[in-house]
Amino acid sequence: AGRTGVAVWNSGILLTRLLDEINQASSIFKEKTVLELGCGAGLASIAMAKFGSSSVIATDANVEVLGLAKQNFELNNVYNVAKAAELHWGLLDASEYDSIADIVVGSDLTYNSGSWLALSETMATVLRPDGVVLYLTLGHSGFNVQGELGGFLQVAENAGLKVLQEEQIVGQKLADLLERITSLDEKQVISANGGARAVLLGKKAGKKFR
Repeated sequence: AGRTGVAVWNSGILLTRLLDEINQASSIFKEKTVLELGCGAGLASIAMAKFGSSSVIATDANVEVLGLAKQNFELNNVYNVAKAAELHWGLLDASEYDSIADIVVGSDLTYNSGSWLALSETMATVLRPDGVVLYLTLGHSGFNVQGELGGFLQVAENAGLKVLQEEQIVGQKLADLLERITSLDEKQVISANGGARAVLLGKKAGKKFR
């Protein structure tokens, strides 16, 4: 379990495709500060750097994983924009990045319900008041996406986050974008393994952690 980020997971690939699809339709990422949670090999962070983000902070709790991400940033010539940083979820460590991010991205972070509160607190702490969290979760054997995400969103709401209207941010529903970027075979595999969902979150007005 301690080396889960060493490989590129399907959810990370799907998240990067989704980011690319959004980028083609808007300039939402340009000149923004982006923080990725659970960056793994850094695929999504590389994409965000190439999309014109001014600063990308790729975070993970695994030092080995961060070393791999740094190598990938150098190989893809984005090391001037993308930086890898150790971050353990929770208010204490997240306070180092208080209100720094215009956009927070992550995928497949909610499979362990015991981490939901720390993850929610981290998102709410690092996000700017008008910032956006783009989160994607992909089903696994034994995990149903709807139940998993529903439970997490309840915890996230109590931690100061709210679900945003997708059309107002990216111009269309994220479910429609996911439909567009997956092949028929991929749709069948995803459906058989619990589905996939993406959601946009923002900070509740007046909610700030210290």
